Amino acid sequence: MKKTYLYLPIFLGVFFAAGILLGHYINDVTNGRYLASNNSSRQKLNRLIDLIENKYVDDIDTDSIVDATVLGIMQNLDPHSVYIPSDRAEAVHNDMRGDFVGIGIKFFVNNDTISVTQVFKDGPSDEAGIRSGDKILTADGRKLYGENGTDSSILKGKTVQG
Repeated sequence: MKKTYLYLPIFLGVFFAAGILLGHYINDVTNGRYLASNNSSRQKLNRLIDLIENKYVDDIDTDSIVDATVLGIMQNLDPHSVYIPSDRAEAVHNDMRGDFVGIGIKFFVNNDTISVTQVFKDGPSDEAGIRSGDKILTADGRKLYGENGTDSSILKGKTVQG
């Protein structure tokens, strides 16, 4: 009988150790850490950013690198997925809210060009002959295409207070 009790502490120790390891594994899987650690592409990207941040000769803003990477990923998904950097979030929110009086069109910015998607009947754009599918390149002598040229605020007019 005493021989059975001798193995009981060893059995309980192994049992509890297995439970702790199993619990840790389940926690990692449910929090996504286990899947992420096995994803070599994600590890490669993380190592690259760490390497640039810690070993590159010049100081680099790694947030801009991450933003550019995310932007590239989003552009490869589908035409409706878009990444909005935090510094543009408020402006995009205001655009989506739509509380402004403009030139009577709906538009979107595709790559670096403003494209008209809808012209409102009897509005200023309709009277000027603008049609759906048109590209707006200049307004009031300002270039509205190309890098840093897609400031569409000139098309929106005054903000409506309501």
